[in-house]
Amino acid sequence: MIDRKALWIFIAVFVATTGAAIWQVSLLPDWRHMPLGGPGSHDTVSGLVLFATPTSLLLFLLSPFIQWLALPKESLPSLRRWSGKWIVSMSVVMALLQAFVLTRSLGIVSPSGLGMARGGSVIIGVMFMVMGNITPKMPVPPRRNSIELDSWEASRMLRFGGKLLVGLGLAFVLGGILLPPEYWARVFGSLMLTALAAGIWYGIKLRHERSLQSARTIITSDS
Repeated sequence: MIDRKALWIFIAVFVATTGAAIWQVSLLPDWRHMPLGGPGSHDTVSGLVLFATPTSLLLFLLSPFIQWLALPKESLPSLRRWSGKWIVSMSVVMALLQAFVLTRSLGIVSPSGLGMARGGSVIIGVMFMVMGNITPKMPVPPRRNSIELDSWEASRMLRFGGKLLVGLGLAFVLGGILLPPEYWARVFGSLMLTALAAGIWYGIKLRHERSLQSARTIITSDS
């Protein structure tokens, strides 16, 4: 079901990030207080945050399994190709995120609070763009009832959603670098709500187009 090379990359990243998290937690006098700015920093969080990356990797792995349950056998080769790209992309992003958290907590790099926030915004933007590039390639399950979109409509929806995600990612990257932090909540929140509304509008538009096409077909057959 999953490309073997991609699966091995996932396993290697999962083992590395989990092992790094366990090693870092073992160095802490109290796992409930991990210094974010290096040893001696008063800015602390729970050491369990280090396990967010391997946990996220497992969650990302669920998507191909869910697709595998829904897709017919003839679609499995395309699922295999898509899942390989999805898993490798998410593994690389999560590995970079874990490396950043570890190097900061160990004091190897010590960005300011603003630098940390901007870096987080850039990482979120990169994740959105990666997901936006992969989403249009997602295999489409066959339609099971008249309410669902057919394969062609679902492909159009995925392409539109991919463009929205790439646009959001670019906004997070540029906004995180250029905008003052006090504007982030309003700007990014508005953009995400706009993207959600655009996705809902496009889904309604596709169903409306199908209704018009069905009406034309009925009129043509009656005449």
